Amino acid sequence: MIRDERGQWIILAGFTISISLAILIVLLNLSFMSGYHSSQAQIEFPMYELRELYDETELAVNTAAMNVNYTNDPSDDPIADADVVNDTMMNFGNFLSQLYAYHGQLVQVSVNTTTNNTGSLNITRVVVSLAFDDGITQYTEHLESER
Repeated sequence: MIRDERGQWIILAGFTISISLAILIVLLNLSFMSGYHSSQAQIEFPMYELRELYDETELAVNTAAMNVNYTNDPSDDPIADADVVNDTMMNFGNFLSQLYAYHGQLVQVSVNTTTNNTGSLNITRVVVSLAFDDGITQYTEHLESER
């Protein structure tokens, strides 16, 4: 009987190399998939929609408050001024809700207007609560008009 064991060592080395290559392929695949999922999470976050929503709402709030404050006479009725701002902002909120609903996103705008008589001026202050929900991301912001 010949005791030649070289063939067994070649087969054992082949198995070792194939198992280590399989483990390496699985690890590389997992690293690629984790990178893919983390980039998808970044892409799915509605950063631009939220920034645009915030900017447009802040602009509308300040414009509505400034229009009333600059055209305001102390003899004017402050309640009527608050009603004008409320109507303007509620129309803005309705249009905004409809616009975002076309994209499958829920936007709600609620308005609270206060008018203070400071001697010779009626100062109207607008506070808006803004809620955004697209099924994944929920965002709430409270905006206040500048003085």
